[in-house]
Amino acid sequence: MIQFLAIALTIPLQLPLALALATVPSQADCGWVNPIAAPTSSIWGPCHRQLWQGLAGSAISVYRRGSLKQPPQPSATPAMRTVSFETQEQGNYSGFNESFERLITEESEWRGFWEQLHGTVSPSPNVPEIDFENYSIIAVGLGDRGDGSYGVQVDRVRQQGQELVVHYLETRSCGMATMAITQPYHIVRIERTSRPVSFQHHQAPPDC
Repeated sequence: MIQFLAIALTIPLQLPLALALATVPSQADCGWVNPIAAPTSSIWGPCHRQLWQGLAGSAISVYRRGSLKQPPQPSATPAMRTVSFETQEQGNYSGFNESFERLITEESEWRGFWEQLHGTVSPSPNVPEIDFENYSIIAVGLGDRGDGSYGVQVDRVRQQGQELVVHYLETRSCGMATMAITQPYHIVRIERTSRPVSFQHHQAPPDC
């Protein structure tokens, strides 16, 4: 009966536990045992101790094996790295009255953007040559602002997982400034990318 009970108890503890229970004394060694009897029974005592010692030892073994085989868990936060950039152009007046956030990866798109950027200037400056085989353009602009105290700059670019995140900063000074309407913008050049890009607009406290 003890051997039958031992085999039944090994099912959830897998093979290591079954091997341990194979050493439990037979009925002949322990005498007749009532499986429902309390563990403190004088007849059950010796076999009960051996049985549960085997169960405890095997359970610990199974637990340790399972713990050692656990694969490393991936980090919940995607890895980030800083992407270097260089300023292509920065200014306060443009032909964009609305704010914009652009990733430009083709020559034709760059030319169209440049023409609108300098659409209020005559003659329009020549389009800078960009090697789009090796570089991409990131451009941000605030659109119309009520005076010349506003500015904008790309603060940092980061690769986060499979995405590029562009952080740019809107600034404002408290000193003398033109009362004309301005359209601050900043254009930077980065290593060519085909990754999706998102933009984060931050506002700095007034510089007074």
